[in-house]
Amino acid sequence: MLATETVKGAREYRKELNTWHVVFLAVGAILGPAVAFTPVDVLSVAGPAGLLSWPIAMLLLFPVALTYVELGAMWPRAGGVAYYPTKSHGALVGVLNGWGAFLGYVLAPASIIIAFVEYLSYFFPPLFSNGNLTGLGVAASIGAIFTVFLINILRIKRIGDINNLLTVLTVVLIVILVGALLFFFDSSNFTSSQVGGFFAFGGSGVFVATSVTVYGYGGFRQPIDYAEELKDPGRSLPRAVIATMLIVALIYFLESFAFAGAIRWNGVGTTVGNWGYFYTLPYPFVTLAKGAASGSVLTLLILVAIIAALIASYKDGIIYFGGASRVGNTMSRYDNFFPPVFSRLNRRGVPFISAVLALFVTVIFILLFPSFSSLFSIVVDGLLVSYAPGAISLAVFRRYYPKEKRPYLLPAYKVLAPVSFIVASLLIFWSGWTATHILIIAVLIGVLFLLYYHHRVGLKASDIKYGIWYPVYFIAVLAISYSSSTTFGGKNYIPFPYDTVVFIIAMIVFYVWGYYSGVRFMEERGAAEASA
Repeated sequence: MLATETVKGAREYRKELNTWHVVFLAVGAILGPAVAFTPVDVLSVAGPAGLLSWPIAMLLLFPVALTYVELGAMWPRAGGVAYYPTKSHGALVGVLNGWGAFLGYVLAPASIIIAFVEYLSYFFPPLFSNGNLTGLGVAASIGAIFTVFLINILRIKRIGDINNLLTVLTVVLIVILVGALLFFFDSSNFTSSQVGGFFAFGGSGVFVATSVTVYGYGGFRQPIDYAEELKDPGRSLPRAVIATMLIVALIYFLESFAFAGAIRWNGVGTTVGNWGYFYTLPYPFVTLAKGAASGSVLTLLILVAIIAALIASYKDGIIYFGGASRVGNTMSRYDNFFPPVFSRLNRRGVPFISAVLALFVTVIFILLFPSFSSLFSIVVDGLLVSYAPGAISLAVFRRYYPKEKRPYLLPAYKVLAPVSFIVASLLIFWSGWTATHILIIAVLIGVLFLLYYHHRVGLKASDIKYGIWYPVYFIAVLAISYSSSTTFGGKNYIPFPYDTVVFIIAMIVFYVWGYYSGVRFMEERGAAEASA
C-alpha cells in the first residue's frame, strides 16, 4: 500500500500537528521518567566515564533515528513501526515486528505510570512499600493510566498542546535543578584515585552505560508513530528528530555532569568511590541534595527534582500510550493481524477501540509487575526489539521503489542502513540475557497471530520463505546472549569483548539475509500482482 492509498470507507487521522508539536513530541517522549534516574545510572555502572555514554549512544542511534525519518516522511503512517516491515517482507516478519512493537509500547506506559506513582509516594508514603506498589499504589496507578486514556481520546491537536505545556515545564525544571547543583561542583569527583579515577569501571563500564542510556533516548521514534497526523511530515520529521537528539543529549549529559560534581560522599551515606550505591536509591537526586545542601535550598532542590520527575513521567505516559494505540490500529488497519474492530477511528480521528485495548493490557501489566524495577530492563528491550527491521525495509524500498518521493534521504544508506540494523541489535544484546530472553520469547509467541491472519487474508508461501530469517535472527540473539560474558549476564562461554565481536559478525549475516529476502519478496509479490 503506497502513500497515496487509503483504507476504503474508513475515517482518516486528522492532520493537525505542526512542527513545534513534533519537536515537543520527540523531546517529551525522550525526557520521561528517565530524567530522574538514567543520568545517575550511567554513573553507577561506569563512574565518571558514564558521561561518555551520552554522546556515544547519540552517535550510535543517529542512523537508527534517521532510518525512521526517511520511512516516516516517505509513507506517513500512524503506528508506522508496525507497517514498514510487513510491506517489505510479508506477514511473518510483520507479525513478529508488530507484536514486538505493541508489547514494548504497552509495557512502556505501564512502567512509566508505575514510576509516576513511585515518585508520588515521596509525598504519600502509603503508595509504595518494600520495593513494590501497595494496594493503594496499584489503585492510584490504574487511576492515573485511566486519565492518560481520557487525554488520548481527545483530538490530536489537544493532545499535542497538552504535551507542549508539560514538556516545557519538564525542561525548565531540569534546567533549574542542574543550575542549582553546579553551585556544589567538586572536580575531584572526576579525577581522584579515591573515586577510581575517570574510568572507575574500565571500558566495559562504558559499554554497559551506553546500553542504559537507551531508555533515555528511546522516545525519538514516537513522532514517526504520529506521522499520519502531521501537517507536513516531510518537513517536520527530519528537523524535529535531529534537533531533538542534540537537545536531549545535552540535557542528559549536563544532568550526569552536575550530579557527579555535586556528590558529597559522606553526606549521601556511602564510602568514597562507591558509585554503584546510587543505583540502589529510589530518589537519587533527593539523596544527593540532602548530602550537599541544607535549609530552604535543600527543600527547593527536593521539590524541583520530584515535581520534574512527576511531570516527565505523566507526559511520557500520554505519548507512549498514544503510540501503543496507533500501533494496534495499524496492525488491524494495514497489516490485518488484529480484528477489524481495532482499525476504527472515532469522529475525532482517534483510534478509540485500539486505545481501549492498550488500556486493558496496560492495567494487566501494572497488576503483574507492581514496581518499576521489575519492568525496567524488559521495557528497554521492548522498545528496542522492533527497531532493527526498519533499516532493512529502507534498503529494500530504495531498490524496489527508486522513484518514490522521499522528502528526506538517509545519506550513504548502503553503509548507514546496515549500521542502523547492527546498532539496534547490539543495544538489545547489551541490555543483558535476563531481559532479552523474556522479551524475545514473548515476541515469538506473536507467531500465533498468523492463524488469525491466515483466516482473514490467507498466508502465502512467500510470507514464510522470505520471512524465516527474522525468527532465526531472534534465536541467534538468544543463543549469543546466553553464551556471552558475565558483563551482559551470560554464561561467559564467549568472554568480553569477543562476545560483542561475534554478535556484530552474526548481525552482518542477518542483514544480508534479510535484505535479499525482502528484495525477492517484493519482486515475487509484484510479479503475482501483475499477472492477477
